[in-house]
Amino acid sequence: MIKSLGVRASLAGIVAAAIACGSGNSAPTTPTTPTSPALPAIPNDVSPTLRTMLLPLVADIDGFRRENIDLLPRNPQNAAVLQAKITMLQNASLPADIINGRRWIDRTLPGMGGRTVPIALLFPLEPMRGESALAVDTLSPVLGLLEGFFDTPFPTPAIRVWYGFKIGNTGGGGAIYSEDRTTYESRTPATRLPFDAGLCHELGHSYIGNESLNQFLELYNYNVARGASVDPQTWSFTRSWTPGAVANQDSAAVLDIYQTIGHDAMRRAYRAIYPLRPPYGSPLSQPVIDAFLAQVPASVRAQVDAKLRKIVF
Repeated sequence: MIKSLGVRASLAGIVAAAIACGSGNSAPTTPTTPTSPALPAIPNDVSPTLRTMLLPLVADIDGFRRENIDLLPRNPQNAAVLQAKITMLQNASLPADIINGRRWIDRTLPGMGGRTVPIALLFPLEPMRGESALAVDTLSPVLGLLEGFFDTPFPTPAIRVWYGFKIGNTGGGGAIYSEDRTTYESRTPATRLPFDAGLCHELGHSYIGNESLNQFLELYNYNVARGASVDPQTWSFTRSWTPGAVANQDSAAVLDIYQTIGHDAMRRAYRAIYPLRPPYGSPLSQPVIDAFLAQVPASVRAQVDAKLRKIVF
């Protein structure tokens, strides 16, 4: 998907790559800063997490507007949907409409050790309410899978989701900026990556920055949350992985490693590298490789080492 918020990673794929790299001569919409009417009071019954999202709502909406404008020249194939978002965000009454219409989902999700994790999701238009609730329902089991995989509580006190304000997905640090399902599925072909896999992906970035390592988490969480076993041979979605292919790199290489060492060793390896925070956009460092290999059976360590060096972003 389009990447536009720092180093947070996006849902990848052929269509998404085309969006990210699109170029053309489409003229961007002239930026305007509408004068917003006075905002209504934030209701007293909202969670502290949601309140922190509502307080800067006017500035955040303007930021999303400018972000979509900036994307227009590089994405002529998506000019119509980008312009629709821009027009929506230019509506001066939108912040008040969101508050008056209570356009949010405000819940807690079950976390490890009996704790709960607040989740707040904002959406701009009333027709998005149903799919916004579905997005929270999608994230609920993924939170538990991530905490179990890392044996570590979710690394931020809450999850915050801005849903439907932009084109493309970004995430990290307990925040998710998600395109809405209707727009995504209307602008992409049947070969698209599953929308829910994108939500899994962005939540995973709160644990792992490295894109390829996180794409494995995306596949693991998406499939297991839908009833598959931890055996990748049972997964319905694998990003077109061909097991053991010589050309495999990045997430395909990670899947080859998983098939080689199994679920328990993979969990130990991810737990070992988690404190090292392997970053997005870079090959794995030697300390990360060493920490990973220390959890791998000696009999396949050389094989796994070779695969780890095929992870380039």
